[in-house]
Amino acid sequence: MRIDPSEYARLRSWFSYMVPKVFPSDLLNPDTHPIAILDRMAVKTPAKARSGLGMAIGDVVDFTSDWSSNDVTACDHELLQSGLPTLSEIRTRSSKLVQRVVRRGHIKSDDEFYALRNAVEQQGADCAGLWRLLKAYEAGT
Repeated sequence: MRIDPSEYARLRSWFSYMVPKVFPSDLLNPDTHPIAILDRMAVKTPAKARSGLGMAIGDVVDFTSDWSSNDVTACDHELLQSGLPTLSEIRTRSSKLVQRVVRRGHIKSDDEFYALRNAVEQQGADCAGLWRLLKAYEAGT
């Protein structure tokens, strides 16, 4: 997922909200907490932080792919109450990125690569076509 500088803070807040929902609490300490890592990265290279956040959001989409519709609805409600994008909105945005890459026929960036890889790992994805795109990108990098 490509993240524009103007939306970084909002999506960082979204990711911060989702971290405790998808990562085991015993992995979250000041040195290994994904937000702490992201913030350290943002100080040195904001563009890499945006790219890393996009990949991390893709991971959250992947980690929540087996959530029930009730769980997604509850999470969406909580996110809306916090003024953040819903999980459903983020999923749709990720899906649109995958569709755009498939229509184009090639992957242009690591962000797109990871979005497609996440799509392959989710059930129901057009795996054969996506695997071809992933392998072609890996062969070229």
